[in-house]
Order: sequence, then C-alpha cells, then structure tokens
Amino acid sequence: MQRIGLGRDELRCLCFIAGHGTARASEIASALGTSKVQLSRVISELVDKGFLSTERLGLSKNISLSETKHAALWRKLALEFGHMPLHELLSGGSLEVLSAIGSQQLANRRQIAENSLISEATAARVLESLRQLGIIQKEGAYRISPRFQILAEFTAEFRRYMNQKLALEFAPDAVIVWERNEEFIMESSKSEQKDGFLLTGVSAFARFGVLLLAPKSHFFYSPFTRKLRLEDAIIHSLLVPSGSALPTLLAWKKNEGRLNMQYLTHKAERYDAAASVAEIVSYFESQGSQRPERFSPWNEFLARAREYGIQ
Repeated sequence: MQRIGLGRDELRCLCFIAGHGTARASEIASALGTSKVQLSRVISELVDKGFLSTERLGLSKNISLSETKHAALWRKLALEFGHMPLHELLSGGSLEVLSAIGSQQLANRRQIAENSLISEATAARVLESLRQLGIIQKEGAYRISPRFQILAEFTAEFRRYMNQKLALEFAPDAVIVWERNEEFIMESSKSEQKDGFLLTGVSAFARFGVLLLAPKSHFFYSPFTRKLRLEDAIIHSLLVPSGSALPTLLAWKKNEGRLNMQYLTHKAERYDAAASVAEIVSYFESQGSQRPERFSPWNEFLARAREYGIQ
C-alpha cells in the first residue's frame, strides 16, 4: 500500500530544509523544537519517501533535499507558498485528496473516498479547508486551482514516485505502463502474481482459453482489488499501449457468452475505455467492416480465431 500522506513534523522538516538548504540534524531539531530521536524517525521516513538524502560527517549528519523530481518540486512549492502554514494545510489526508482529484473527474466526497485511502469524513474536512483557501475549485468536478499548479505537479510526481517504489519492490525490472492515482499496471519479466500484484491484460487471457506467448507479463495493482475477472483483464488490455488488438479480440470472442456486459460497461466508463469497448462491439457486429487501424482484417481474425477453437 503506497500512501502519500505526510505528517506535520515531516512537513515542518521539509519546509525548514527547503528554506535553508543543507543543514545538520542538530540544527533542524533545535529549529523545530523536537528531540533528536523524534527527528531521526522523521528523517528516516522522508528518506524512504525520496525527499531527503543524508551524509555522515564525523559525529554529525548533514541533511538535504534529494535529487528526485518530487523533492525539486517541493522546494519550488515551499519557496513560493512559504507564507502559508503548509504543515497544517497538507497534513491529515490533504495530499490523498489532492492526488485523487488531480488524477480524475470526481464530483463529491464519496467518490473521493472510493478512489483513495481516506474516509468520507476526512474527505469532507479536507475539501472544506482547501476550498476556503482557494486551493481547489468545483466546476461540476473538483480541480486544483491554476494558481496552485505547482502543488498539483508536486502531488502527481510524489504519487508516481511511490507507485514506482512499490512496483520495484515487487519486481526489480518493473516498468509502469499505465497509472491513475493509487492504481497502476506494470510490465515485468516476472510471471507469478503475489502481494496484491495480479496478472492482467494479455497475461491473464490464458485463464480464459487464449494462451499467448510474450516476453513480459502485465500486473495490475490496486489497494481496492483482490481478484480480477475476465472483464477487468479486457479493460486493462485496452489501457496498455499495444500495436495490435488481436489478443483482446480473441479473448472477447472466445468468452462472448460469459461476458457480463453491464459490468464491462461500468468498468469501461470508470477507466475511460468506453470508446475502445464500443469499437470492439462495432467490429464484431459489422463482421469487420467497421475496423479501427489496430484491428486485424476480418478474414485474418477468423483464421486466428479458428486456431483457438472459436467458431
């Protein structure tokens, strides 16, 4: 699970370092009025989240912002909005809310809670606070105000970093090929699913009678999902960049009688894949006369379909 929340002490530490550059741990502890033991825990957390780097010099330790992109964006954010109490504004679920509304069109606190790891009550509290300060606006759906574009960029990059960190913990060669907030699809040479990483897309079609050899496997990760259905695998195959839709067409046609179109349509709308699903429906209904460029000509599809026992 890749929460992107930051506590008040973490934010106070980051604000101090953004304004002072490299500093000794003792200087930071004194400025923040905290013990060295507590500061050590805070620094350890921030190093783990990619914000800080440390250098031991004799008995002391120098602390500075790391070279990650989200750390650089934090410096800009802290310097531009240092007059605001960032340690209060961005703690307590604020970054989770900003990440959720920055990644998709969400219109109410229930939708925000469903697409993040916070409760509706927390979402309501955070939304009210951020709206009062003009950080977020609502025009049908919530969005981050253009004046706070650097905050939107920082939140998105922090989320990307945490997603990639989690993916690399599962597979050292992991490459994320699609992501939206806390959910992502990654590619790897690994072939076994575990720890919440579920085989999906073309890599899952073998379970449904369409075995396709590929050098890489695709895995879907979501803190909200424990099991994937055929419909999920089809939608995920449409989210991953690919030169050909043939594997998806074969899996669809092979299992046409068992597809739950209501569920498939719901998932397609949720993941902005409704247009792609409509293209597949039109392709089959027209027997290939309505064919997007990445779809095989109808006679080629039929030839491959027969290889899989598809009539």
